[in-house]
Amino acid sequence: MIENFGDLEVQSEWRAFQGLPYQYCPRVDIAVGPFNVAPSPNRTEEYNQIVRRDNISEFLREIYNLHIENIGDEWLNEVRIPEFERIIEKNQNARCLIAIEIENSSTKKHIMGSMVNAASLGRIGIGIAYNESVLRTFRRMLNYMGFLKRVEKNTYDTTNFLIVTKDQFEDIVTKNLDEE
Repeated sequence: MIENFGDLEVQSEWRAFQGLPYQYCPRVDIAVGPFNVAPSPNRTEEYNQIVRRDNISEFLREIYNLHIENIGDEWLNEVRIPEFERIIEKNQNARCLIAIEIENSSTKKHIMGSMVNAASLGRIGIGIAYNESVLRTFRRMLNYMGFLKRVEKNTYDTTNFLIVTKDQFEDIVTKNLDEE
């Protein structure tokens, strides 16, 4: 994945707002730049161009397709999956291009926080479920957000948060590295 992103910087344990003692400083497991940490100017146009690069667009589309597969078509599903184009344009004030959270075993509250942080900080947020239990929790959380929206309760928009399993993510990364 790193090599396939060419000139884009990749950082682990990335903090969005360092040096601001008065503000919570969310951290994501992996972040792909460019990073937008200054108050201005916004990097929206730069992100718009990057997500349309062939290699980035193909990578994100593969993640998107697996996300749809992982959400499933359960009859109680509250998740409404928008078109790919809407997802890659959703977070116009992102702090990084891609924010990735890797979850193995955490509380539901922790996983909810990871989802909110990744969706808020990244143009695209990706949740990697290390096991079936975490995948179910991700699904339930997205379903809950969809329910809250449908019944007109306060909610957080996680439209740009995509869920894949550890194995699916490894397969995509390996495939993309092999194509270089």
